[in-house]
Amino acid sequence: MKIANLWVVFNLSIYCIFANIVASLPDNVKHIVGLTDDNSYLPRVQAIHALGKKLPQDQIDVFYKFLFQKLEDQELPDLEFNGLKNELTWALIWQEKVPKDLAKHLDTMFRDKSYDVTWRDYCVQFFGKYYRYVGEADRKILKAGLEEALNEWQNRIAGTAGYMLWQMSDYPGFDKQAIIDKIVEILNQPDCSNASKLPLLQACGEAGDKRALPQARELMKTCKDIMLRASAIAAVGYLGDATDIPYLETLSKQTDPRVQKPAQAALVKLQK
Repeated sequence: MKIANLWVVFNLSIYCIFANIVASLPDNVKHIVGLTDDNSYLPRVQAIHALGKKLPQDQIDVFYKFLFQKLEDQELPDLEFNGLKNELTWALIWQEKVPKDLAKHLDTMFRDKSYDVTWRDYCVQFFGKYYRYVGEADRKILKAGLEEALNEWQNRIAGTAGYMLWQMSDYPGFDKQAIIDKIVEILNQPDCSNASKLPLLQACGEAGDKRALPQARELMKTCKDIMLRASAIAAVGYLGDATDIPYLETLSKQTDPRVQKPAQAALVKLQK
């Protein structure tokens, strides 16, 4: 038999095996992965929340296949589709037995830049959140992923990674000072995105690192991005001094609660 024909036979065999697996799946699993007529978000996320904690491997494998699906290959909007993947990943993390290869799969999807930035950012969040549940081999994968993610400050991924690393800096094998030094370095990159600056400023504030104070003061006064401005105000509350109080008092009287509330909280910190 020619090689081409053997390849066709092989592919057909794989297809038949997968078709048989799909046919044998419970209805709730088919619903979650979009193999029923109703592909809307709410009933699918409810089905995810109803999953047990002893999923068989064939169902886990089908869920992995769903996680590897890309945004453009289905019909739900970004936040709904990635919301399903997020909830499903948590359902896998909460299994009584740690699912094989989950850390490796998350790392693979993060490193593949053909995936949308929302899902890649979620993967980076899971690098930090999943770390405590796994053994040393998987921890190496997750830590390496976080360190790689620090290179993407032009989008929000470096900010997510930096803040995750700051939260993990008390774990053995993490250098707290090196982490905060890297965060400050990224924060000062001329093309660092606002989306990354927001959590990086928060990390600097919590760390008490005054190297972020000049930029926090500037953003507090001039930034048009309300969320970043709020983060800068909070950082000034952690890092500033009495000279910041008059401007914060002005901000605390604004009608926009997104500015007013963090300014009031910052004043409380500084006045103490």
